[in-house]
Amino acid sequence: MPKKKYSINWENDEAQSFEVNGVTYESLDDVPDWKDRDKLAAMLHASSEDDFEEVKFDEKEFEELRKAADDPTMERWVLGGFTAIAVIMLLVTIVSIFSNIQKILKEESVPGIVVDVVKRRELINEENDIVRDFYYPVIEFVPSDGHKRSLQVSEGSDSPFYEKGDEITVLYDPEHPLDARIKSAGSNALMWVLPSITGILGIAFAGAVLVVRKVMSASA
Repeated sequence: MPKKKYSINWENDEAQSFEVNGVTYESLDDVPDWKDRDKLAAMLHASSEDDFEEVKFDEKEFEELRKAADDPTMERWVLGGFTAIAVIMLLVTIVSIFSNIQKILKEESVPGIVVDVVKRRELINEENDIVRDFYYPVIEFVPSDGHKRSLQVSEGSDSPFYEKGDEITVLYDPEHPLDARIKSAGSNALMWVLPSITGILGIAFAGAVLVVRKVMSASA
């Protein structure tokens, strides 16, 4: 079957007529075949962007343009990136959960006391130069090796939750006694912040990948 030839005749940067296999039509609406109308409309759009005086395509060239427009490479890159992010986030979640479980199983508890509360002023918004005071308790306790330990815990609060002289329970790693924390709901919650965030992000990205794949499969 011979290939169709399409052309647009221009005058003063305006389309005056359209041709399909040498047959001239005054407007796109006059073209009887909708496929021919679509191809001429695509040529009209391309020519208006590129400022051509006259544009001619055959069916093969039009198909090549259509395939280039529908190239799924970008979709594959986006899906690949989302998939990689989902995998990384879920791996971080699994590792963090496993590490926390190991830490909890190893920890031993001993009584301790708050010997000081350190106030530190920290910058929380660099753009607006906003600072806030945080309070970090300094604790003393005697682990199983019998040597007294003193350290400032890493969990601070924006109000002085502990006061000097408060009696507390200390959880610590017997192999590394300075890896210690105050036994509290707050310290327990902080341990699960990272796996919670990465888990939510991982599930969100994985869900997005599944939805996009389903939509692409349905439209294929």
